Amino acid sequence: MQVAEWRPRLITFRVEAFQSDNRVEDSGSPWSLELQQEIQVGLAVPADSSGPLQAIVKITLGAQAHSQQAASQTASFKGEYTAKFHYPPGLAETVVAPLLDQEPHQYLLVAQAFPLAMSHFRRELQSTGFDARQLPLGV
Repeated sequence: MQVAEWRPRLITFRVEAFQSDNRVEDSGSPWSLELQQEIQVGLAVPADSSGPLQAIVKITLGAQAHSQQAASQTASFKGEYTAKFHYPPGLAETVVAPLLDQEPHQYLLVAQAFPLAMSHFRRELQSTGFDARQLPLGV
């Protein structure tokens, strides 16, 4: 079980990039949507010992949409997101580095960042005319 004093705090969440390509006019036909995700978790150690240790979560979400009636009708979407967490001051790298190797600690970080990324991704898909309600908000 993790000690509460070691828990990192979410400091920033950024949408680094979002790209969409949807040039098909809505014909009312159903579409299938395939979602891919890549999640990376890392540790950033400051050059001088005065700064806090940071955990960084990078999330890349991609989706390919295909019309079920016309295979030539496609759309694609890609979003890149970064969340930064600060660990409490004075916490040593020798304590934090082993935590990042543990799945429960990685989940603690990703479970905070993923819903933010997916909320933005869903909103952008909806702005291009797709019903993205079926996409998951959680990990």
